[in-house]
Amino acid sequence: MAKSSKRHKLKKSKGTVSMSLKVPSDLKYTDFFESVFRVYAEELEVPQERQEWLCLSLREAVNNALLHGNHLDPEKYVEVTVEKSGSDLVIRVLDQGTGFDRSNLLNPTEPENILRPHGRGIYLIRQFVDDLRFLDEQSGRFGLEMWVDLDANPAT
Repeated sequence: MAKSSKRHKLKKSKGTVSMSLKVPSDLKYTDFFESVFRVYAEELEVPQERQEWLCLSLREAVNNALLHGNHLDPEKYVEVTVEKSGSDLVIRVLDQGTGFDRSNLLNPTEPENILRPHGRGIYLIRQFVDDLRFLDEQSGRFGLEMWVDLDANPAT
């Protein structure tokens, strides 16, 4: 995917559509979020190839939120919001965790990290979206915001 270094805001227009789901921290909701996103992506006419990469990115982000953010605490929730305006598609995944030190993210392609059982999620997400932002809200929620320009030609 082409990487965008610019930080931008979603320009809401008359045709802006959005969806938001909030569920307790349980791994069964990973499949649920993906299923709902697939239906929504079809409605928004997201190209099939992009849907596949975005579903993988969504699964990774939701699993990170459930496992590492909320530690599967059923009293905490994960929220996923999807917005589309023009060719911009934004997927936000928020949890109630404390966040993490992004400077400690390891490169899973380095020889010493290849056999590690964890640490590939953020790396994979970065490969399949045009821009990735980390969110640390004053409300005590942490998460990711994944941006995709649906008019851009994804790298293969």
